[in-house]
Amino acid sequence: MFNRKKLMAILLLPILLSGCAKAEGALAPKSNEISEQGFEAVDDPIDKQLLPEVDPASLDPIINYVDGLNLALTGEFIYLRSTALPTCGCLKIAKRLENLFKSATLIGGHYQLTSINLEKDGLNQKSFKVVINRSDIKKIDKYSRQSILWSASTISNLFIVQRVGEEWLLSDTK
Repeated sequence: MFNRKKLMAILLLPILLSGCAKAEGALAPKSNEISEQGFEAVDDPIDKQLLPEVDPASLDPIINYVDGLNLALTGEFIYLRSTALPTCGCLKIAKRLENLFKSATLIGGHYQLTSINLEKDGLNQKSFKVVINRSDIKKIDKYSRQSILWSASTISNLFIVQRVGEEWLLSDTK
């Protein structure tokens, strides 16, 4: 029973935290200037990293995918898989990590969503240019106890989201 509660807490925590961040305007412009029309000024270069103006639900699979990547580093893949269609190439990392955990342990590391830019805006399908930063990760072989450092990297992909019923899911990456 304790394990079930712990799993539920782990699965719900990223949703709650991302909801809090959205509610608090974590990605809101930093400029306090208001134009004559009542809109905030958008001349600041940091504004280019804000979320695009689209149906917010279409961004959820991307944000949740990054949260899922962070959980996958601990060996938990359910959340990552829930963000995408089973045929999405973005799930290949889950399979690679699953195989890796049979013989190794990962220490440290996290994924951080850096930017999302709208490329194509359709009614039932949208594509976004997404940049994700991954920090250093230390891989330790369970048998030899040797460690390898995977250096930090920047990942830039095109994420395609598709409306399936009432929800949006990742359908492909390029």
